Amino acid sequence: MIQNVRELENTRQKLRILEEGYDEACREPCADEEVREAELQSLKQLINEFKEEIVRSEAHLHDAVRSE
Repeated sequence: MIQNVRELENTRQKLRILEEGYDEACREPCADEEVREAELQSLKQLINEFKEEIVRSEAHLHDAVRSE
């Protein structure tokens, strides 16, 4: 779980890198379509995990700020 704002920003940066990698993988031709699909699926899963973690952390940090 993301503990603070710095970790949240780092996670957002990692998400951007993953999304760029996914976009690049979508554009690049691949000799083995099965490998390409596995790569895209793996990247998409990581992207979704990072997005979920960011949303949870934003909600948690928001609640912590409101309760102060």
